[in-house]
Amino acid sequence: MTMTRVSRAAEIEQRMLSQLTELAGPDNLLPTEEKLCERYGVSRTTIRSALAALAARGLIVRRQGMGNFISRGARIANPLDQILDFCEMIECNGHQPGIEFLSAAIKYPSDEVAAALQRPDELVVERRTVFTADGAPVIYCVNSIPLGLLPGALAREVVADPSISEPIFRFFEQRCSLRIEYRTGRVWPEIARDIQAFELACTPTTPVLVIDEVGYSIDDQPLLHSTEFYPGRFIAFELVRRRGVCSSPKT
Repeated sequence: MTMTRVSRAAEIEQRMLSQLTELAGPDNLLPTEEKLCERYGVSRTTIRSALAALAARGLIVRRQGMGNFISRGARIANPLDQILDFCEMIECNGHQPGIEFLSAAIKYPSDEVAAALQRPDELVVERRTVFTADGAPVIYCVNSIPLGLLPGALAREVVADPSISEPIFRFFEQRCSLRIEYRTGRVWPEIARDIQAFELACTPTTPVLVIDEVGYSIDDQPLLHSTEFYPGRFIAFELVRRRGVCSSPKT
């Protein structure tokens, strides 16, 4: 099993990302590097690395002689280019998050999931979960984790008590010594009656946004397959699109 060590700078980057809004002043200005060092108890080199990573993602703007400012993209509630735990996403939208664990089992995945995880003929732990906002179901999620990534008896622990696997990104880091660095996926619309998510509490004609994703480690190893269903219009996704350059076709 590949073991990925989480760097201190990457850890601080994630902590700062989750706290950007509270860190910034009314003018979107972040604290000085010195104050950030004091807040997080790390060196200036670590803070600079974390700030550089946030700037590279377009989440902060570094202005010479002025400081670091939160960019407009970082203030979007549900950014498509960031990985957020669902409870964090719901809370950021001003609601009380909740989780209902429907099932967890060790099983063979579908051919599509096995292919996405690049692990043919390997068992997975499949977890089905509903996330709620103020008690109302807003996200239905099916997660599949390859059995080979769960050390020792951890798979059986998850089946017996699925709550230990949430938040799932923290679970990977703390229990599996693995880190999901990025996700790729597809997004498409459906209506409730045409999908297999029978636990969705909605009428057959309710519109449902479907997101099918694979989470990868820094060395491009597939770690997690997720299929998420977002019924109705409770949660909307927003994005910032940056101007690019269209290359001329080769002749």
